[in-house]
Amino acid sequence: MEKSIHKVRKKAKKHKKWFEKISVNPFPWEINERFYFLVAYMKSSYIQGEAIISDKDSLTQEAKKAHQPLFLFYRLMNHIHSTGQPRVSIHPSFFQAPLELSATKSAAALEEGQTLIQTLYDKQTEFKDVFEHFFSHLSRLQRQKRPISDEELDLAIHTSASLEIIQYEIMKETAENFEVLSAWIEEMKNQGLWDDMKQNHRVFFLEMARNEEKLRSALLAMPIVKHKNPEKMLKLTKEKYAKYKDEERKKDLNQLRYP
Repeated sequence: MEKSIHKVRKKAKKHKKWFEKISVNPFPWEINERFYFLVAYMKSSYIQGEAIISDKDSLTQEAKKAHQPLFLFYRLMNHIHSTGQPRVSIHPSFFQAPLELSATKSAAALEEGQTLIQTLYDKQTEFKDVFEHFFSHLSRLQRQKRPISDEELDLAIHTSASLEIIQYEIMKETAENFEVLSAWIEEMKNQGLWDDMKQNHRVFFLEMARNEEKLRSALLAMPIVKHKNPEKMLKLTKEKYAKYKDEERKKDLNQLRYP
């Protein structure tokens, strides 16, 4: 695959403008044994233009056909990374340590708080598992030097939809239990456990408890597809992501530097 990328990079230079850098996305789309790569022309970290280029002789119709899956896949991949990375970077100890501490005392407010924190931790773990599964799959694909296919496209759509739903569930659970969280913090202080927590853990929960208005506003503004049936909700959300940035894609197709 490295040789193919090198060939594409050389071809891409023909369509490069001053001060632009060439970025060849590593996973191509295959049509009739030709690998088609999505090339981005970058300036100051912003895309200035794109091209679909093959390591072999390109056919215009094939290149344009490859644009749709390549555009969708890479836009979804970037979306997954940018929206998911902040949450997956939260260390498990932010949940584990408070759970272990509050379990050492018996009080109703502590038990209710424990239930909430455990629920949030379970959702956090689910979120991280979905996120890491996606990028582990891509790492395996890269090692095997394989192009992306409908399987990876479906995985990107499924991952985007799943992460959005889990994020919504975390926010909703928190928004519905601010009183429980605040009571837990107070009881942790009353039981002499609060100061046993690390400072960054204390700040984490204090900030969570203080952001009620901000969280409720974000929850209302979230473009989530709601449905009582979880399976139907996932299906509808996947349908939304199957058309992710579709208007931008059509515009991009008409403005390709090549073909």
